[in-house]
Amino acid sequence: MAERNQMIINFNDNSYNVNFNDQSGYYELELTAPINGGIYNAEIHFTDLLLKEHTSNQPIQIFLKEPIILEMNKVFMWIFDGMDFKVKDIVELSNYEINIDEETNASSLINVLKKTTAKEEDIVAIKKNNEVVYWGTVENIQNENGEMLYEYTLKYFTNIFDQDIILKNENLIKTTGVEDFIADAINTNFVKNTDTFVNKTFLEVVVKTHTKKQVSVSNVENGIYNLHTWMTNCTQNYGITYTLSIINKKLRLTLENKEIKKELVDTIAQSISNYSEVFETNIVSKVVVLTSTDTYTLYLLNDRTTTTDMTNKNRAKGKTVTIYTENYEDARQTALDEIKANSYNHNITFDYYNRTILVGTPIAIKTKESIIYDTYISAIKITPEKMTEHTCGNIRTKFIDKLLKERKK
Repeated sequence: MAERNQMIINFNDNSYNVNFNDQSGYYELELTAPINGGIYNAEIHFTDLLLKEHTSNQPIQIFLKEPIILEMNKVFMWIFDGMDFKVKDIVELSNYEINIDEETNASSLINVLKKTTAKEEDIVAIKKNNEVVYWGTVENIQNENGEMLYEYTLKYFTNIFDQDIILKNENLIKTTGVEDFIADAINTNFVKNTDTFVNKTFLEVVVKTHTKKQVSVSNVENGIYNLHTWMTNCTQNYGITYTLSIINKKLRLTLENKEIKKELVDTIAQSISNYSEVFETNIVSKVVVLTSTDTYTLYLLNDRTTTTDMTNKNRAKGKTVTIYTENYEDARQTALDEIKANSYNHNITFDYYNRTILVGTPIAIKTKESIIYDTYISAIKITPEKMTEHTCGNIRTKFIDKLLKERKK
């Protein structure tokens, strides 16, 4: 039986009994901080004098002390042969604009004051302060009038899989995982192809998580689809990430649905500038999915949930989209993916001084109006300047509530 005036806090898988300090007039407790920084939830349970129990939740921000980094102010690009992964050259960059943005597939522009043997489809790794900040492939190299300046146009590494391939083993998505299906497609077409001439034998694919989904590959036409497009869709819709590392002279590609700890970004208290927020009110509120056997319709409600009931009085106002998927069992997930894209109608960009938050990191961003949005970093731009531009995507806000409030006015 619970004691009167008893307070218990559950935090980071540990339970604590909280003592009342007569001098301060507060319940006080020293918590053991987690190893990793992020936002953690504290569950507070209190029993009052009448033995009535009260429960509440309190988010707690854990800051991790950053390691000391010696700023060398030099950035180097390692160039690897796209066929055998041998090092071709290492060059210092004179100017650069690195874009890591899978949603728009933006190019990165690099200026090099040296002629190299780099060619199209070679692989590059850009290091800043001895840390790899970008993996990419060479799209083209331009040199005007024999000058010493060479401009490289690079694409993010996953563009190496920008190829139309035959759809095989699609059942892996539902029975084993999205990551397993992608790994199978990469191995079949790029690593263990029967045409050994095209194989990238230096590439090793590792699957760390297995995300099962009742979906089919969406961009299929006549049994053929673009692998890179599908990989990008899986990042946006299912949180699949692609991480590169060099292990035993091989380039390891790790496929993983990462559970990254959320970071708190305060636009007032932290070194942030050029904050920009854009709202758009053009949303999809009705999705009609045609299949080979039947039609499925999904409606968006004002509380951001969905229903198949056309007569629901809480339906949100917006536009109707009609799309096609082959199998009826895929229709609901297809409709949800379409409605989920509404979140991209609310965008935030900001510059962070002397710091970069990795793409895919979930954040809680506090605006100058003290409004907190749950979102994630969808793109970053790295230049020689100290400021790194960040773009937020898929903002999970009370967006429809905002529309309702505007209508009431």
